[in-house]
Amino acid sequence: MINYNSIEDNNYKIIIISDTHGFLDPQIINLITKNDYVIHAGDIMDENIITTLSDISKKTFVVNGNNDAYKSVDNIKYIMTNAGKIVVTHGHKYAPNYHASMREKFTDAFLIVYGHTHKHIIDTATMPYVVNPGAAGRVRTQGGPSCLIVSFDNKNFSFELKKFPNS
Repeated sequence: MINYNSIEDNNYKIIIISDTHGFLDPQIINLITKNDYVIHAGDIMDENIITTLSDISKKTFVVNGNNDAYKSVDNIKYIMTNAGKIVVTHGHKYAPNYHASMREKFTDAFLIVYGHTHKHIIDTATMPYVVNPGAAGRVRTQGGPSCLIVSFDNKNFSFELKKFPNS
């Protein structure tokens, strides 16, 4: 049985991060407010990161990565929004053709969020859309930590990549 989470708001932001590997860059922490939702797409590697995100955001959705084994954390998260279903997975099980494999698996999604590759991607070529925020910590950040912000205004949405210099 699939356990669905939901976001009931019409106007909101979701900050999407992944691959913190035990360190969440302060520049990303500074982006998050009590009105924001946060998605962490795995490879957390420090439970304090989950606590921090939960303390500073409206709600946090977290999945295990291939380097995590938290019993209280799901491997896949399903979030219902006014724009459609968001599926969150770390993505490591869908290599090497990540996007095609995930689109085939989650055909009814509006958006698929994954991590693992440490490469930020916004793929809106076809539905479901597939995004990867890159790495939000210190490990393999491709030049600096990054995250994605998805802004929703009713059923309209936009993506914004935030890339920071190494701190």
